[in-house]
Amino acid sequence: MLLASACICCGLMGQSSPNHPPSNSSTETASPFSFFTVTPVDGHAVLRWSMPAVKTEDFFIVEKSSDALHFDVLSAMDASVGTDSVYTMVDNSVGSGAVSYRIRITGKDGKEQVSKTVNMNSIGDIDFRFYPNPVDKLLIIRSAHPLSVQVQDSYGIVWFTQEVAAGMQIVNVSTLQKGSYILKATDKSTNAVMSEQLVKNN
Repeated sequence: MLLASACICCGLMGQSSPNHPPSNSSTETASPFSFFTVTPVDGHAVLRWSMPAVKTEDFFIVEKSSDALHFDVLSAMDASVGTDSVYTMVDNSVGSGAVSYRIRITGKDGKEQVSKTVNMNSIGDIDFRFYPNPVDKLLIIRSAHPLSVQVQDSYGIVWFTQEVAAGMQIVNVSTLQKGSYILKATDKSTNAVMSEQLVKNN
């Protein structure tokens, strides 16, 4: 499955959209989106979503907020650019503090549907190191605080999850297939998140 990158529409940057309240559990259940995730990667936010029932003339409006109440337009995307109804875009200007994202889809009929609101914790510095990279079987992780470590592929599929205590820990990653992954570490003391590329040799 190939992911199509979103084109940032500069003309829409900074425009305020109508304020919709954050989605609650009932609206999330009724959401037309199959999934909507936001993942911090190297100081950026990677947004991925799927909505199978789209028309070629539909388009997505990606919105961003610092308080989950007042949203500004971040980008627009033609619904025809997705691959297998899966869409991706990257926010290269996440900024500091908490941030929230949501997606509106609209078309010629004037009807509008809104995704759930996804919140992402601020991306802070973590006293965290891992090596070797590329890795064969054993990955050494050093951290000042306990971590929740997750390894996922480019499609967002989680292959490995482990809780890691503070200090030096050795993690067996031999079950991972050869390839490139994203290692996401969440500091359990501060909730800060850091993601880096991890390459598995064999």
